Amino acid sequence: MTLRVSAAELPARNPIARSLALAVLGVALLGAAIMGAVVFAVLLGLFAVGYLVSLAHASWRLFRAQRRVANREHVQQRQPQPPVANPEYIEGEYEVVEAAIDAAPRGPGGTA
Repeated sequence: MTLRVSAAELPARNPIARSLALAVLGVALLGAAIMGAVVFAVLLGLFAVGYLVSLAHASWRLFRAQRRVANREHVQQRQPQPPVANPEYIEGEYEVVEAAIDAAPRGPGGTA
């Protein structure tokens, strides 16, 4: 009595084919893990470089702002200071304008 085995079942029963298939699967998983780690490392490196560039730009802007303030103070020390205004009085001219009778009222209750 001979058992007929189909061609699809033949590699499943062969222990060498099973071992090779398992080895190929292991190598493929290992390769995928390595590629994933490489992609992760590249992205992490890009983010780190971007962070360092952003940090350098922020410190450069801070340095420029501090330099401008120091330069302004230096220039103001050389120039004579204008007289201090008296805060009690506001000088100016006033002109009274007659309101038109048909003018719409303005403000929170009126229409604009």
